[in-house]
Amino acid sequence: MIDSKSEHKKHLIEKISKINDKNIIDEIYRLLEVDIENSVYQTNTEQKKSIQEARQQIKEGATLSEKEANKEIDEWLEK
Repeated sequence: MIDSKSEHKKHLIEKISKINDKNIIDEIYRLLEVDIENSVYQTNTEQKKSIQEARQQIKEGATLSEKEANKEIDEWLEK
């Protein structure tokens, strides 16, 4: 695991520098052009309903720990 933001950036730059596929490079460039901090996400009615349900579940304590979630995912993938 990478410890700091600067180490994370360094690792990312190293990985990008080894890429030779133009399509991947173009896609990375496209992603970097997106101004994430200023992005506005549009949600539809169904998504808004799901978000509200999730918030209610959190308020009620109906959540899973990371370990429990990973276990459920592993069980689902085995099917």
